[in-house]
This record gives sequence, C-alpha cells and structure tokens, in this order.
Amino acid sequence: MIVWLIFVFIGMQVILEKEWLPDKLVKQRLRILCLEAILVIAVSAVVGVLLSQPVLIVGTVTIFSSSILAWNYRNKYEGFGV
Repeated sequence: MIVWLIFVFIGMQVILEKEWLPDKLVKQRLRILCLEAILVIAVSAVVGVLLSQPVLIVGTVTIFSSSILAWNYRNKYEGFGV
C-alpha cells in the first residue's frame, strides 16, 4: 500500500507540473478549494469504511487534495519573495 501511495504522489506531481488540471479547478479561490478538500476527504472516509478499505481510499484522496492545495498556494504566493 505504501508503494501505491508513493506512485499516486509522484503521478499527482506530474499532473500538476504539466498543468493537466481542468481550468475550473485551477481558477478556484483558495478558501473554496480548502472547503472542497475537507468535504472530499470526509466523503472518502465514509466510502472507505463502507468498502472496507478506509486507509487506501482516504490516503489516496488526501494525497490528491493536499497536492492540489499546495500547488494552488504556491502559485498564488509565488511572487511575494520569502
């Protein structure tokens, strides 16, 4: 399972860097994206329990959500020079 999560993380980074995300997802505000990520993770927890695979499903969805949030945050504040 760890190998699966590593492959998901690497695949998600490739998707983000090649900018293969839909425009609707790219143009969303950070606050809305955070709320959607929380909702999707909560729904995946319920679905994971129902399918008897909570760690795999929640882990995969969390990696997707957190990667998109980090990418959006990085793009939003890239020009501020830290």
